[in-house]
Amino acid sequence: MRWVSVEPELFVKIYNNLKSSATIDMLVGGRVFDCVQKDVEYPYIVVGETNVTERPSMNGMRETVAVTLHVYSQATTTYQTRDILKYLNILARENIDIEDYELDWVQKDNSDVFIDIDQFTKHGVLRLLFRFRHKTLQEGV
Repeated sequence: MRWVSVEPELFVKIYNNLKSSATIDMLVGGRVFDCVQKDVEYPYIVVGETNVTERPSMNGMRETVAVTLHVYSQATTTYQTRDILKYLNILARENIDIEDYELDWVQKDNSDVFIDIDQFTKHGVLRLLFRFRHKTLQEGV
């Protein structure tokens, strides 16, 4: 049986959810991107790298998709970055219903805040794991 990864749809779902979030708009002025920006006002968010691990079995397919979110800030302290990461950890988990897939769980894999090489930019990284079950043909897929 051929399985189609949920990864592209999950990425778009998280990106669109964050772009349309009133909370994210309040925190970063709606600046949510899918790659690092050269000329942009700080702070901003990047829905970044993904990684997929499949777990096939005789009864179906499960996969874990890791999604990495980045926060970039040039505030004086790291507080703004940490605060935005706190909200991302909540908001990136919401409204993740994707047709033909069942979300088993979401968990934080790791979270880091550090100063970028320019010594001014505070960089926050949040990596979330999403475990999905692929629905089967008997379930209408």
